[in-house]
Amino acid sequence: MATYDQIGDAYDLVYPDTGDRVPFVGEVLKKFGKQTVLELGVGSGLFAIPLLESGVNVEGLEISEVMIDVMRKKAPNLKAYQGDIRDFSLGKRYDAVLALSSILVLLNDQQEINRCLRCVYEHLEPEGLLLLELPNHPVEIAQSNNSQEIFSSDDNGTVVVIQSGVEGEFWTETWHILKRDGKGFSYENVICKELVCSPETLIQQIEEAGFNIIEKYGDLLGSSFDEESSWRRVLICQKNGATV
Repeated sequence: MATYDQIGDAYDLVYPDTGDRVPFVGEVLKKFGKQTVLELGVGSGLFAIPLLESGVNVEGLEISEVMIDVMRKKAPNLKAYQGDIRDFSLGKRYDAVLALSSILVLLNDQQEINRCLRCVYEHLEPEGLLLLELPNHPVEIAQSNNSQEIFSSDDNGTVVVIQSGVEGEFWTETWHILKRDGKGFSYENVICKELVCSPETLIQQIEEAGFNIIEKYGDLLGSSFDEESSWRRVLICQKNGATV
């Protein structure tokens, strides 16, 4: 996934508040007694590293070698597999799988989502959990279509401008990454796309893959979900006996 190779260490700059969301994830795992965890799209470890430090036995799957390198500099002991969430076979099962930061809808179409969900099912223990964090696109689009956000490092050595809007069946974020170092300036333009699909379709796919949705939240702070106002759709899904 070349997109995240290009984003690299700018990712942490754009998501500085991820740490506020980690405790809720840890509470869910503790509530259901889940200790062995795989995070899909572990990235730079913004969730996995603090979970590991809290005592959770967490590993990661990540397609971008650049992102894995960024993570390993921060947490050499965090095990990460280089691989594709659409087609992976790790030869082991986990108590829980995390699919956070809209990772599921970064895939290109419904078929790829189905492939990912089947892989997750095969990597979960009986009654294992899938914790999904998805966008609630109708609200996000209504409130932030054609918007622009600016992020900068403390010394302004890195500045990221993100322009967001709907393009066809995708919610598109264009990242403009500007960097300054002792040698001069650099600029990269990176496009990230989220597949916009109806909640009903996603829920049907989740259920057909062999999961029951047992809890729903409006964000990773544990807020109640409201279809008309929540920007996020957090689903706690439990593996059932057999796929449909």
